[in-house]
Amino acid sequence: MDKLKLVKGVVFFMTFLLVFGSLFLLGSLYKKTRAAGTSAYSEATLKQPAGSNITQFNAEDGILYLLIKDGGQPDRIIIFDSKNGKNLATVNVS
Repeated sequence: MDKLKLVKGVVFFMTFLLVFGSLFLLGSLYKKTRAAGTSAYSEATLKQPAGSNITQFNAEDGILYLLIKDGGQPDRIIIFDSKNGKNLATVNVS
């Protein structure tokens, strides 16, 4: 009789793990697919005056290097982090 109780307990425990493990896995997959469905693109502004033109750019590891001319200011290079959507630095080119 003790062996039968032990077998029933093991079967109950394994069933519990199987059911809740499957629910956890399905929930995790659902969250990942919902997160993947959102757009990775967002709107960002460089905060440059009107008339400014991007004449050249280079991208490395999520960092954009933008050469901007005109707009009533001297030529400048803006270092922009595309992951965070923020200007890291502005370098004036004389």
